Amino acid sequence: MDLTDPHFEDPRLLAVAAAAGVILFVALRWTEHRRRQGLTGFASATLLGRLVSGFSAARRLTKDAALAAAFALLVACFAGPRWGVEETKQKGATEDVVFALDVSKSMLVADMSPTRLARAKVAIANFVRRKGTGNVGLIAFAGQAFLQCPLTRDYDAFYRTLEETDTTSIQVSGTDLGRAVEEAELAFYSNRNRKLLILLTDGEDLESGGVEMAKKLKRKGLVVHAVGVGTPSGGPIRVIGETGSIETLKDAAGEEVLSRLDEKTLGEVAEATGGRFVRLGQAGEGMEALRLAIQAGTDERGAGRQGVPREEWFLGLALLLLVAESLLSTRRRPTTP
Repeated sequence: MDLTDPHFEDPRLLAVAAAAGVILFVALRWTEHRRRQGLTGFASATLLGRLVSGFSAARRLTKDAALAAAFALLVACFAGPRWGVEETKQKGATEDVVFALDVSKSMLVADMSPTRLARAKVAIANFVRRKGTGNVGLIAFAGQAFLQCPLTRDYDAFYRTLEETDTTSIQVSGTDLGRAVEEAELAFYSNRNRKLLILLTDGEDLESGGVEMAKKLKRKGLVVHAVGVGTPSGGPIRVIGETGSIETLKDAAGEEVLSRLDEKTLGEVAEATGGRFVRLGQAGEGMEALRLAIQAGTDERGAGRQGVPREEWFLGLALLLLVAESLLSTRRRPTTP
């Protein structure tokens, strides 16, 4: 049996399953204790000994434990046990594409003309214009992530939202790729369309959660393509100061803060879901190459590693425990003289 990548879709329900099993076991033991107390008050010690001489307390305990374990296994089914690999092919399906656009201050670096953010917005608009079909959506992220435009075929509305999106769209500073990927998961509809997330950022994941979140999404068949915006040499971050003049961000030591393209992190995020990493390029050639690969079907066609549902194993074991409990008698085995 293929035991690759064992996990649960909703691991929080495992705690519920364990608690349910413990509660049932305690309730059964309390009921048994009350029954014993009732017998003690009803009969004398000598008569009680005769009444329960054929009763096995150990077998009663075993039956209670079997019932509690079976109940816990039944509840655990709702947690979605998964293991093994199931290749999902979705050729010919319509793509739902969500763009996650980095709007942190590092996107104001001018190592791409006029800025990284402006160049990324042009590349997104060109991608949608040339793609021409399917739903598109937009997420803006920095230290937090928000859905700016839900999945839609109204491209004019999408373009307006894209144009209005800038570094003031997210008030929480920083760059959190994990939040962006997590928000994207919620943006997709539950349909049979291919689900593609195109992440446009310089890759400086200050919270270091992007790769782990991408691994979780791979199990759900979502593919992340990462587009690196910027250059490895980078440049200083220039912002408009309180006086209205352009100022360069500096650290506590008074040195200019340089922002560089982090290709390693973006490559790991894309690889975690079977997606691609490309550099945007000054003319947006990386984004165009990605669009052509998606259109031609030569990108990773959503053939994600999805865990195979294994609820039947939990149900089978629970049924086995219930059958064993019903067949197990609480009477002692007769002793051989």
